[in-house]
Amino acid sequence: MIKRTLTTLSTAFIVGLLFVIHDTRVAAQPEPLSHDRLMVSVNLQDYTSTLRQQPKTAEDYYDQGLMLHSQGQFDQAIAKLTTAIDAEPSNPDYYFSRGLAYADEGNLILAIRDYDHAIALDHRFASVYYNRGVARFALRQNEAAIADFSEALQDNPGFISAYYHRGMAHYDKGNVELARQDYNQARQLNPQIAEGFYDSDFKRPQIGGDENAR
Repeated sequence: MIKRTLTTLSTAFIVGLLFVIHDTRVAAQPEPLSHDRLMVSVNLQDYTSTLRQQPKTAEDYYDQGLMLHSQGQFDQAIAKLTTAIDAEPSNPDYYFSRGLAYADEGNLILAIRDYDHAIALDHRFASVYYNRGVARFALRQNEAAIADFSEALQDNPGFISAYYHRGMAHYDKGNVELARQDYNQARQLNPQIAEGFYDSDFKRPQIGGDENAR
């Protein structure tokens, strides 16, 4: 399996020789630059060989799914990750990664379903709570989104983007003071990141969802 250092995740992409899974695709909202991401060091040879090899294990299919996701080939990534899940249904990472692919494809309903599976297997998976919260917020399920962001923060109190999105959900519910409190907490944790990441007007990201099961 590709060696990983977990903090928090979402959309997969390749930047040079660094494999990064970053916070969910939220239109017009820059990604925090600190620890709110999963970063995997991969050299070019590893990247090429992973895609070319004949997968044999669940981990092989998982690694190929991540690589395909990084190239924006969401359907193929989902197929590989589904094979990994079928072979090893007890691994929460596999459900989480497929959920991220569904989310990037625009299918938030199926993304949430996979996040639910991941949480059932690992109740303290902060990144899953966060990404499920973002999906629920995009679907205007603000109360459920706030609960998910709060769970993520319970596990990782330094999760800046969880404060940011919980603040937006509070704002949508009309709780401006709670929204400001979350914004101020994000600023205290990292003023430079918060200023660039947090929209002072609390603008809602535009994210679609597809309820058609795959």
